[in-house]
Amino acid sequence: MKDVLDFIKKNIGLEEEKKEEEESIIIPEHSLYEIILMKAKNMEDIEYALNQIIDEKNPIIIDMSYLEKKNPEDFKLAGEKLKNFRKDVGVEAILLCKNGKNVIIITPPEIKLVRKEDK
Repeated sequence: MKDVLDFIKKNIGLEEEKKEEEESIIIPEHSLYEIILMKAKNMEDIEYALNQIIDEKNPIIIDMSYLEKKNPEDFKLAGEKLKNFRKDVGVEAILLCKNGKNVIIITPPEIKLVRKEDK
């Protein structure tokens, strides 16, 4: 009976045309990001973090408070290095918290950080 109804609908123009839906698949350029959390204790840790950003395209969250307290000269040097790194490579860096802790997130140029302002 259904076949008869479908045949009649088709012949008198009542049958809806089926639109083929296109499937779109989004394939990210980098399938998996590892967000690395670390405490910077020396300049080697800073170098490692910056290399991770360039080579592996991984965002890094660095707690620099240890470096600031134990070795202020390296802390200042790390700040200058990060400043130059931002300018030369185009990474983004945001201070996540203050109040005795200097926690910074640094992302590769492919990942944009959005700053949301409280109203």
